[in-house]
Amino acid sequence: MAAVVEPAGNNNTEEAVSEEGGEGTPSISEIIRYGAPPEYIPLLVLSFIICVFIIVLFVRAVNEHRRFFTKHTMQGLCTLGIVLTFPVYAIMYYSGIIVPRAMAKVTFLAETYEAISLVFFLRLLFTYMGGKKQTIGKLKGHMVPLANPPLCCLICLPHIKFGKKFMLVHELFILQLFIFQLILGYIDLLIGIDDSHTHPASLIEETYSHYFHGFILLSLLLAIYGLGGIYHAAEEQLKHYQIFRKFILYKAFVTVVKVEELLVTQLAMKVIDSLELDIGVGAIPGELRVHMLCYFLVIVQAAVIFPFLLRAYSTADYPVTPPALSVDSCTDLPMLEFKGDQPLPAVSDYVSFPAAQTLEGPQSGGSEEEETTEITVLAQC
Repeated sequence: MAAVVEPAGNNNTEEAVSEEGGEGTPSISEIIRYGAPPEYIPLLVLSFIICVFIIVLFVRAVNEHRRFFTKHTMQGLCTLGIVLTFPVYAIMYYSGIIVPRAMAKVTFLAETYEAISLVFFLRLLFTYMGGKKQTIGKLKGHMVPLANPPLCCLICLPHIKFGKKFMLVHELFILQLFIFQLILGYIDLLIGIDDSHTHPASLIEETYSHYFHGFILLSLLLAIYGLGGIYHAAEEQLKHYQIFRKFILYKAFVTVVKVEELLVTQLAMKVIDSLELDIGVGAIPGELRVHMLCYFLVIVQAAVIFPFLLRAYSTADYPVTPPALSVDSCTDLPMLEFKGDQPLPAVSDYVSFPAAQTLEGPQSGGSEEEETTEITVLAQC
């Protein structure tokens, strides 16, 4: 049964019948036919420019990290996997603005990749510590507080020892987000509640949708808690990696996105309904118009935070092994010549190893008053 789309300012509702899938959200052809709000085209143009900016920064980061992939493949993949979250959100949400009927689908894809990126966080910590077994060995016995975000305000919670059980439980906290996001998010996508912007859904569908969204939010908070517990345990040993800065930038973006989706959008619609305002224009109803503005704000926030995130995940995190010195010929080493009455410099000024002390003493059978003295110091490490 086809759903009726009632464009704002158009009294001919018979022409507004959607023939594509029966969804209430207008298609691109309907937007072109019945018109769109005045900010629709500027939103598309600005969002496109911002997405190009984010993609350019990401490609540049890939080129910088690529030269470390040979020796540090896992660390490089985890790093790029984390920073890829921002381009994914920007591209998916821009697609939702272009094709409003795809909003539920692109949101599902972005949130699913967000769940995967938390697994990348865990694997990145293992690479910093030398592996999972090394992480457990180095942190075993450390006292870890249970008052980690989002429970950081509960300072009354006790401290527990870090061990295999602690690691296993917190790993499950992180992995469960991907499982529930994939299953519940897909079911919610099939129900199609988020695509119904112009006609009310049934009470059962709305109830299931609210339950799904609430459960996924709790699952996200539990995953952040599990990751925060492991990071907090390794914080002292990984100070030079600035793991707190890395995690807080990512968490700030994700938190803002959730707040906008769950609170700002709903609050805006309640205010509009209470004032009995009709902000729908053309084929775009009022609620969909609010969602488009919310999607645009997410893209802008991604562009603002992304450069700081790339600085936090710089190539300086990779362990650098200094190249070994090899002396193939004497021409590779400096020749020091001293003539006349010039005082001889100490060998220790040029060679920093204990054997230099034996070289500084006068050689037996030699004369210290020769007219010309040539000294060649060969240092081979």
